Amino acid sequence: MIQTKARALCAAAATLLAVGSLAWPMGARGQTADGVVQPPVSALVKTAPLRRQALARELAVLGDVATGKVEGVNFPSAGQVARLLVSPGQQVRRGTPLVVLSSDPAAQLAYTQAGTAVHFAREELRRNEELFALQLATSAQVDAARRALRDAEANLAAQGKLGGATAEATVKAPFDGVVTAIAVAQGDRVQPGAQILQLGRAEALRVMLGIEPDERPLVRAGLPVVITTLQEGGPSARGTVALVQDIVDAKSRLVGVAVTVPRAPSTSFLIPGMHVRASIELGKTEAWVVPRDAVLTDASGAHLYQVAGGKARRAAVRVARQTGAAVAVEGEALDAGQPVVVLGNYELQDGMPVREGGQ
Repeated sequence: MIQTKARALCAAAATLLAVGSLAWPMGARGQTADGVVQPPVSALVKTAPLRRQALARELAVLGDVATGKVEGVNFPSAGQVARLLVSPGQQVRRGTPLVVLSSDPAAQLAYTQAGTAVHFAREELRRNEELFALQLATSAQVDAARRALRDAEANLAAQGKLGGATAEATVKAPFDGVVTAIAVAQGDRVQPGAQILQLGRAEALRVMLGIEPDERPLVRAGLPVVITTLQEGGPSARGTVALVQDIVDAKSRLVGVAVTVPRAPSTSFLIPGMHVRASIELGKTEAWVVPRDAVLTDASGAHLYQVAGGKARRAAVRVARQTGAAVAVEGEALDAGQPVVVLGNYELQDGMPVREGGQ
């Protein structure tokens, strides 16, 4: 009985050894059960050269469109607002009537009195000249009369400039612009030199941007700026940094940057008061540029695959900037002599054999 069991165990062990001797060589040679040798598994990919390119460094910010330099419009004399001819936001040309003012009664009275003084001084000069011809007046008296006439005429001219010469006066736009604010209402009485309205210059627009305080050293006057709408694919305009403020706004906690945008047909989409996004061009920088499809992301971070010796090599990267279909990346493992996989990289693993399309 014991001998029978021993013989059975020996037979089973021999069978296992025979099977193992067959299975091991077949797996090592990549053979199937019928002995056919299979080629190693490889991935079909498409590659592109890794190139270094100079890219513009940009600072993306938001801001608001405003008119050009805003200037106050006033009237030299006192008066009453008879008619308002414009409204806030209205575009006006140089010489366009803005406000009609009725002259102040006191100014009209002063002008009339000045005219009377001129008439009296002229008659006094004529009388003294006649007396001087008859040797009944001295030359000093004639000179005094002439001086009195000059003073009276100067006073009359001044009263005329103060608005006493006319019952109504029209304030006109001193330049092309946009009415940004009106400080008076119809019927209001205004004092001499009081501001009536504010007019923003139309030859250029201003875009007020806000940057973080730690970004203040990067921005300076003269840098180019691209202004776009908040909608993707909208129109754009180019401007120039005109002023970088040296103070942090108490409300926004940002530093203000004023950008000048010249008026042109291409900038007609910019309307004072609208919100825009802007890109301040800080300069140029060198970076590795690859197609956007070459960069992958997983739990370990952004990476791409390069081909070295017919095998895929994974290289960790950091995306510095994306411009359209291209991506600027940085990474210590990048090799300029190895092409980058741009198609078929989703199935790759580090060290996997690859073949390019058509091979």
